[in-house]
Amino acid sequence: MARREGPVDDRPVIGPRTRRVIEPLRSASTVRAGVFLVIGGVVAGAYLVLVAGFAQMFASPQTPRVATAVLAGVSAAIACTPPFLAPVRALEIAAVRTFLDLDLPTPDGATPPSSATRWRSAAWYGLHLVLGALVLLVVLLAVPVAIQLALSALGLEPILLTDWRPWDLVPAWAGVWALALVAVALLLVLPYVAAGARALLRQAAWPLLGPDQSERIAELEAAADRAAEQGRLARDLHDSVGHALTVTTLQAAAASRLLATDPDAARRALTAIEETGRTAMADLDHVLGLLRTGSAGPDRRPARTLADVDALLDDARLAGAVVRRTGPGAGQDLPRATSLEAYRVVQEALTNALRHAPGAPVDVEVGTAVDPRGALRVEIRNPVGSEAARPVGGGRGIAGMAERVRLLRGDFSAGPVVPVEVAGPGSEPDAGTWVVRATFPLGAASGTGGGGAGR
Repeated sequence: MARREGPVDDRPVIGPRTRRVIEPLRSASTVRAGVFLVIGGVVAGAYLVLVAGFAQMFASPQTPRVATAVLAGVSAAIACTPPFLAPVRALEIAAVRTFLDLDLPTPDGATPPSSATRWRSAAWYGLHLVLGALVLLVVLLAVPVAIQLALSALGLEPILLTDWRPWDLVPAWAGVWALALVAVALLLVLPYVAAGARALLRQAAWPLLGPDQSERIAELEAAADRAAEQGRLARDLHDSVGHALTVTTLQAAAASRLLATDPDAARRALTAIEETGRTAMADLDHVLGLLRTGSAGPDRRPARTLADVDALLDDARLAGAVVRRTGPGAGQDLPRATSLEAYRVVQEALTNALRHAPGAPVDVEVGTAVDPRGALRVEIRNPVGSEAARPVGGGRGIAGMAERVRLLRGDFSAGPVVPVEVAGPGSEPDAGTWVVRATFPLGAASGTGGGGAGR
């Protein structure tokens, strides 16, 4: 018979049932729940003192009945108001998260709770006070009695309950050990009572303190807004930093080539790199300001719009690109969101043209259409070079532009347009033109998706 090698664990194995039995005696969660319940018991005691005081006042014949009734009504209204208040509900939820280890969602405070939610919160408040009063009553009874029994087992005179001699209840054959065991049993009852009340409160927490349907909808909408804002900021960073890096790389390459033959041109390229870096830093500062504070703030540079598109094209020309501006222009009364997103589309499309088809001319057309839709149209065209014929995988530029346009219910398309005519003999085939088209509906048409542009 083979012998099993290795260290032998001689520790006793505790079964799951035994572990559940002794868990309340050694768990820190029981202590936290006990503190939470004692706090509820103290508050319940204050209510009981108030009720007992008014009962005594009504029982006294010397107390004016009308004045006592008015005072009792005012006191009852004041005492019954806290359970229905939203701050008290938020405080109870925070206490449940801390003392009962239950991950209840914290109310944002923007949406006031409904009447049904207030009544559920009041029911939780009452349950907390009732269970807390029971636990506090057990503590106030079990601890003195256990101390009395321990003193009796030691043969000392009673100091807490002078009129009660518990050793007289124990048979003579049992001895003092019976008193000691009963005292220990009374003290062990406390953690089990606290654990039972904790389990009941945890079961009732979600139905009574959990969010209702309106709060869930508001939470989902807030989460969607946060995700949309994070996506927008990510697209802004991608577009601004990507454009700056592309222009800087082209200018650095030009400066390196012209440094020995044309120092003035190299100096102009370095100046363009400096200006591009300043612009990128301003855009980055703007986005970081939004991330920190949630708003641009008075000391932040505002985001660029279509009014800055000429400066964008001038930066590209300084990088050596041939950029032509066409179209009637966008006008001055564009919605700000449309102007912001249209500028980013032009910036990203221009960046892709400079990156994938360097040296090729780029045509940028921006104008407000005169059709019934009243749409803003943006189109960027450049010849497809050998490098652009194989798009680089993993890029987010085209997807980001499409997201920008579709968030405003517009139409977007990007891809090569190959000429229909057949090339003559001996000529190289034309790879076509890469065209980016974006159409943004304006005015009343902005609420509809539209279709047709870009096809």
